[in-house]
Amino acid sequence: MSEKEGQGIDVKELSSTSFGYVIGFLLPGLLGLYALAYWFPDIRSLLEPAASKDATIGPSFLLLLSALTVGLLTSAMRFFVFEKWLCKEHSFQKDMFKELAKEQKLPAFKAVVDEHYRYHQFYGGCAIAFIVLFPKWLWGNWHFFHCPVRFILIAIFALFEWLLVVTAKDAFIRYVDRGNSIVQG
Repeated sequence: MSEKEGQGIDVKELSSTSFGYVIGFLLPGLLGLYALAYWFPDIRSLLEPAASKDATIGPSFLLLLSALTVGLLTSAMRFFVFEKWLCKEHSFQKDMFKELAKEQKLPAFKAVVDEHYRYHQFYGGCAIAFIVLFPKWLWGNWHFFHCPVRFILIAIFALFEWLLVVTAKDAFIRYVDRGNSIVQG
């Protein structure tokens, strides 16, 4: 019996799953936390010790937990915006998850989750977080920009937001389509 089998953990699967959680929840959560810090000075002051060069494990851990919490809340908003509203016509077949247990289809489905759904979570979560961040950032920096620059910034934001939404929708649609094709065989 190999050492890998004795441990019962597939390192490749563990690192793939961990990476998926980082891009699906933690990174949008960090962006969302940064956005909320613009709106709420108390959040900014709470997180400042984690951003200092002398940060210890405590403030850094608080930052990660806060980002994960905001990431999960952002994911809930992403779920309703994308999966229940923008992509509501794309869904899995009835009893799809029961069918995954048959004929070893679950590993293929896990690969689809890693290749499409986690990216959907990232793009959709970032789209939600940028909607929170941009207005307050623009308002706080309004006096730095002249009128044409303001319109250019708003246009760039709108284009970037559109790109995130379209990419999140595409990743979700691919996730559903490939998941359904795995079940159909």
